Amino acid sequence: AHQWRQPLNALAMKTQFIEDDFEDGLIDEGYVKEFSTENMKLISFMSKTIDDFRDFFRSDKRKEDFKIHECIDKPLNILRPILKELNITLNVSGDDFVLNGLQSELQQVILNIVNNARDALIENKINEGLIEVVSEIKGDSGIVIIKDNAGGIPDDIIHRVFEPYYTTKEQGKGTGIGLYMSKMIIEEHMNGKLSVINV
Repeated sequence: AHQWRQPLNALAMKTQFIEDDFEDGLIDEGYVKEFSTENMKLISFMSKTIDDFRDFFRSDKRKEDFKIHECIDKPLNILRPILKELNITLNVSGDDFVLNGLQSELQQVILNIVNNARDALIENKINEGLIEVVSEIKGDSGIVIIKDNAGGIPDDIIHRVFEPYYTTKEQGKGTGIGLYMSKMIIEEHMNGKLSVINV
């Protein structure tokens, strides 16, 4: 449910706008082709999410080489239209590098963290929201930094954000498993490290 909410929102927005675009005379063959292609990408992503979740606890998963920029771009392209509507700028920059691991699981982590940033920007009523995703190479390590201008996490709870079922969101809006599962993916499935700091 958590991972489906974004593509469902994007599909809903596209469906709502088609009536306005029809009334404004914007619909032609090119529009229909793009509309169909974009929506099929979202549906395909949702379908893949089912497989990812089903496979999450399997031990025989096949790891593969993939480029970090491609891995970052796929989930964020789903969020771009929603962020634009909310006046949130999303910048992606930095070094490209190759990782060996489970690309789809890493994409879920990126999507989850960027979603959390978006929710914090909305909750804190930030007028010009900014989310930055920066990749860099340090020695033999690849690092992905995701930061926002939502104001940070209070010092008294920052050490708890990776606990299962702990959420800072109001009741009904957060499950408290997103960051817990993200940490499991990075640290147990990918031999990496996931941490949080206020800057």
